[in-house]
Amino acid sequence: MNKILFQINYDVYPEKRDDFLVDAKELENYMNSHTKHNYMIVEDKNKKNSFSEVYVLNDEAEFEGLEDEMDDTIYGLTTKILGEYVVDGKTKYSTLYQIS
Repeated sequence: MNKILFQINYDVYPEKRDDFLVDAKELENYMNSHTKHNYMIVEDKNKKNSFSEVYVLNDEAEFEGLEDEMDDTIYGLTTKILGEYVVDGKTKYSTLYQIS
């Protein structure tokens, strides 16, 4: 069983960084206490205000079920983050599979 690394990458408006960090921490804490996923939000060490939401998933079934677990709290926080903090609402998604 190969793990999957799913990333959502984006830049945050510098003037909204502090508000973003509050909501990002709330989302991270909620995800880790209300879902079975290994989830974190990280910042690029070499590019300030460039963040990634990272899921480490156990298998394809867990990856396919991500959207099914989105409740009102997760939806509200992710919508707020993408709508208010992410530069031009632009994100980049990456799905990486562990080698055998």
